[in-house]
Amino acid sequence: MAAYSDTLVSALPHNTLGKADLIVETIFLTIALLCTGIRLWSRRLNKTQLQANDYLILTALVIVIARYAVMVVLVVKCGLGLHVDEVDSLGGPARLVVFYKLFYMTDLTWITLVVLIKVSILHFYSVTFPIKWFRYLVYGVMAFAIAFWVAAFFSQVFFCIPPQKLWLQNIPGQCGNLVTIKIVVASTDLGIDIVVIALPMPLLWKLHLAAAKKISLTFIFGLGFIIIIFTSVRIHFIPELDSPDTTYEFLEIGLTSSLVPLLGILTANLPISAPVFIRVFLISSLGSSSAADSDNFRRLRDEEYGLANIEMSRGASASNNVGKINVKRDWEVNSIPVVEGRPNLPYPDNRILE
Repeated sequence: MAAYSDTLVSALPHNTLGKADLIVETIFLTIALLCTGIRLWSRRLNKTQLQANDYLILTALVIVIARYAVMVVLVVKCGLGLHVDEVDSLGGPARLVVFYKLFYMTDLTWITLVVLIKVSILHFYSVTFPIKWFRYLVYGVMAFAIAFWVAAFFSQVFFCIPPQKLWLQNIPGQCGNLVTIKIVVASTDLGIDIVVIALPMPLLWKLHLAAAKKISLTFIFGLGFIIIIFTSVRIHFIPELDSPDTTYEFLEIGLTSSLVPLLGILTANLPISAPVFIRVFLISSLGSSSAADSDNFRRLRDEEYGLANIEMSRGASASNNVGKINVKRDWEVNSIPVVEGRPNLPYPDNRILE
């Protein structure tokens, strides 16, 4: 009987696809962690308490980290990225059983992640744009997203009855059509993404802001279109799940499934991160200006000027004040009310609209 290995670390040097997957995921996870830190710093700069949308993103980040750990195990111990024949010869059937179990877990975490991020963004909309009809619309989309999670999550849980049949194919039971279910779930998720991204656009363009500001805000809120692209690519790879070479063909859909929530966290964080970027930009600009002033500063010769008499009068003519400085005290001061030093915008909650 052949001696099988409990890990496929020995195959890692030539598992090029597996290593590339981990490198890409590590980079995007680092960016997601950094952006979430900037989000929390922005809340502190604004002296704003954490809101429900912040806690949802933090929860999603914890799940993303756990999912990343599972992907590392899939590559290192289960040979994700290698052909199934090599995995079977090195690790035996037991490795493939672990592989299917872990991929089952990644499917459940994926659907949970994408819905958490959507609900976080929608809650942010409801706080940023406190318009009654818009809030009702946002809550409706939010309810649909949660209902979608319930349906998609349990369709994945009970894809096979009993669920163990997914990784123990010899036991009695039955499974559904994996490709069909995943295409339906991914297509519905894509449709919700489009709605979530499009929701704030009409309100953004109705704000009384400069065109350049509107364009920049549209770009920030519209970054979710990148997620739409990756979700579309993911749908394109789903039919490959029918391939018998599972450990090799699953890598592409595994990578795109990892990038979608990571990009979602990035997209959800950017609209709230403006205070940090403004602070860093101002500090760097002031530092550069101070350095330039110090390098170019030199003392000039002081000029001597005679003193003049200053008299304060009301309505005195210029002819009677030759050689004197005449200070008049007739002036008007006009002001407009400012709320806490901030512009009177129709949506005052977040500094991103300033």
